[in-house]
Amino acid sequence: MDRSAWLEALGPMRHTPEPIRAMLASDGAVETLPDPQPQEWLAIHEERGQTCEEFVRTAARPPAGERTIYLQPVDEVAELSDACLSTLAGFVSAFFQLDVRVRPPLLLDPASLVSRAAPDTGTPQVYAGDILARLFADKPADAFCVLGITAHDLFPHPIVSFAFGEASAACRVGVVSVARYGPPFCEDAPGLHPGEMRKRCCRVIAHEIGHMAGIGHCIYLRCLMNGSSSLAESDRRPLHLCPIDLRKLQWLVGFDFAERYARLQQFWREADDAGEAAWVAGRLHDDGAQRHARPVRGGLFREWV
Repeated sequence: MDRSAWLEALGPMRHTPEPIRAMLASDGAVETLPDPQPQEWLAIHEERGQTCEEFVRTAARPPAGERTIYLQPVDEVAELSDACLSTLAGFVSAFFQLDVRVRPPLLLDPASLVSRAAPDTGTPQVYAGDILARLFADKPADAFCVLGITAHDLFPHPIVSFAFGEASAACRVGVVSVARYGPPFCEDAPGLHPGEMRKRCCRVIAHEIGHMAGIGHCIYLRCLMNGSSSLAESDRRPLHLCPIDLRKLQWLVGFDFAERYARLQQFWREADDAGEAAWVAGRLHDDGAQRHARPVRGGLFREWV
């Protein structure tokens, strides 16, 4: 997609401070999305995209009392220890700039869940909608959203083979599955570095929370919000938002760009991931970030107010 197309999706920035305009439109923040290959998401799904203006027209900023993200283990998730869940919570808090809490496991009665054998493997699956309904029923009053994390393999619709995650923007509940990150679905799982497993979890969790925030699939640039139809395609998604979706999230939450990048850089340093830390450092110290003497706070995108 050419530069004019994604700049149009980014929208006017007449009232945006010049350093932030430079940060959003800098070459370092933009990664071209290659043409889809057969069986990749955009090859089999027609999506029109979502501009910043379209997002602002339909999204609702959370009230002051509804700014906590809840991570909710659903049944036993042996793949994720308490320490791992705490690490994921740290990533989510830095990424979305909201408070994050991990809830005690939610144990579901198997008889209350619609299940089937997966069409591709014959292994058990659970209908994602049943889990979403239970999460919505137990949703705390101060929740920005609730994200279930389960080891159950999920299907979102009878004609769909599986889903890594499913979310409702209207109800702000979602669920992700780690089932296909290990055997029998994933052949590389036994030899997978723990850091790569963590990054897979970070990707799918942030992606589904993005949907709960009202952000649709990105078709413009390489972005965490790109759709995926396989684990390999999911692994190719970056762990950051393109400028278009970053602008949407900033409008919704109202964070300071520099503070957000600094927290993400610290997270990846502590996770011993030099590659991700270096990417964030590049955004933190690009020309736009260096030129503003004081942090630029949220609520500055007045084009659509």
